[in-house]
Amino acid sequence: MARVQALEAPELRPVVRVRRRTVRRTVETALWYVALIAMAVVTVFPFAWILLTSLKGLADPIFSVPPQFLPNDPTLDNYTRVLDSLPVPTFFLNSIIATTATTALSTLVAALAAYPLAKLRFRGREPIFYLLLATLIVPLQLTYIPSFILAVQVFDYYDTLPSIIFPNIASAFNIFLLRQAFRAVPNDLIDAARVDGARELRIWWQVMLPLARPTVAAVAIFTFVVSWNDFLWPSLMLHDRDTMTLPVGLAALQGFFANDFRAIAAGVTMTVVPILIFFVALQRQFVKGLGGAVKG
Repeated sequence: MARVQALEAPELRPVVRVRRRTVRRTVETALWYVALIAMAVVTVFPFAWILLTSLKGLADPIFSVPPQFLPNDPTLDNYTRVLDSLPVPTFFLNSIIATTATTALSTLVAALAAYPLAKLRFRGREPIFYLLLATLIVPLQLTYIPSFILAVQVFDYYDTLPSIIFPNIASAFNIFLLRQAFRAVPNDLIDAARVDGARELRIWWQVMLPLARPTVAAVAIFTFVVSWNDFLWPSLMLHDRDTMTLPVGLAALQGFFANDFRAIAAGVTMTVVPILIFFVALQRQFVKGLGGAVKG
C-alpha cells in the first residue's frame, strides 16, 4: 500500500510517464522488427529455395516430406548442363547491350522532358504534364499491338535489339520522378545562371542534373532493373538465338529440361543474381533518389 502511494506521489509522476513511454516505444520497435523480419523471410525464401535447388545433385530430393532445403553434396553440374545446352554468354551480352542502351536513352529523354515541365513557363505546360500522368493508367499490354505493327511494317527492325530498346526510351513515370526533383531546385540558382549568360541547355546540364543526381541515379537503377527483367515484349520481338536476351533465352529451359527443376533453377539463378548484385550495390542511391523525388 505504501509503495502504491509512493508511485502516486506528484513528484514521481513524470518518472512514471517516462518509463511508460519507454516501454511503449520498446514494444512498438519490437513489433516493427518482427513484422520486417517476417516480410524479409517471405521475400527471400523463394530465391533461397531456387538457389539451393540449383546446387542439388540428382540424389538430393526437391520435393519431400519433411522438406530438405540444404543439398547433401552441393554441385555446379546443373549450371554446366545449362551452359552446354544454350548460348548463355550470348544471351547475357545481349541483355547487357539492350539494358544499358535502354537505361541511358530513357534517363536522358526523361531528364530533357522533365526540365521544361518543372522550370519553364509555356502555354499548356500543366495539361501536357497531366496527360503524361494519365498514360500511367493505361495497361502496357494494350500498346503491344500498335508497337508490334510499327516495329514490323514501318521501322522493319523485327528480331533485332533496337526493337526492344526504342519502344522503352520514353517513360512517364521517369519524367514524373525527375520533374519532382527538378521542382525542388531553387529558382534563384537558375536566375543566377541566366544572368551569367547561361542558356537553358547549359543550365539543365550544369545546374539541374548535378543537384538532382540522386533522383537521376534512382531513375537509371529502376529502368535498368525493369529492362533486365522484361520478358513479354522481348519474347514477341526476338526469335533468333543470336539476338535473344537472358530472360527470353533461358525460357527455352522449359523445353530442354521440362522435368528437371534443378537445371531450371540454375537458369533462373543466373538471371536473378546479376541484377540482385547490381541493386544491392546501388540501393543507397535508389532509396535516396526516391526520397528526394517524393519530397520535391
